Amino acid sequence: MAKTSRDYEQEFLDTLKEKTGRDLKTWLGIVRKSSLTKMQETVKWLKAEHGLNHLQATLLAGIYLNDGKPVYGNTGSLLDALFKGKEDKLALYQELEKRLQAKFKMLQVVPTKAYVSFRDKREFACAAITRNEIRVGLDLGDESFGDYVQKAKSLGAMPRISHMIEIRSKSDVNQKLLGYLQKAYDRVHK
Repeated sequence: MAKTSRDYEQEFLDTLKEKTGRDLKTWLGIVRKSSLTKMQETVKWLKAEHGLNHLQATLLAGIYLNDGKPVYGNTGSLLDALFKGKEDKLALYQELEKRLQAKFKMLQVVPTKAYVSFRDKREFACAAITRNEIRVGLDLGDESFGDYVQKAKSLGAMPRISHMIEIRSKSDVNQKLLGYLQKAYDRVHK
């Protein structure tokens, strides 16, 4: 069975001091002194200035930006906040994440305050949860827009997330959607 984001986060926390020489409290103090407030800049800084690998930096930055609490392992997480008032979309999101985890073995799922980022080295897609649907944002560059693949709107994601596909039911998490996700992944990872 593939590891979940929660598994990766817990493994990171369990081995943090052993692998980096510092415990979580110390790392959070170091990041706090940097005055960084954005996910990407914090990850980049942790890698460049402190030699953390990408997964370590991403998990640490996520925890830091979640007020020092684990993102996946606690009920007050960023992920929970995204579903507040939209709890009926949780099962749909879980199906989407499950299918992505199965397709992209090194996938990192990173909740932010506005959306969930899907990345492997770089963000290639995201999920913005609305009251009516989940908008799956995609980095598809100059791919044309249509009824199915629309121009991205109200995602809150990085500017390169140019397209989106709206999903409303588990049946929408299908091969067609996964094909576009693969296209976005391939585009970002050439």
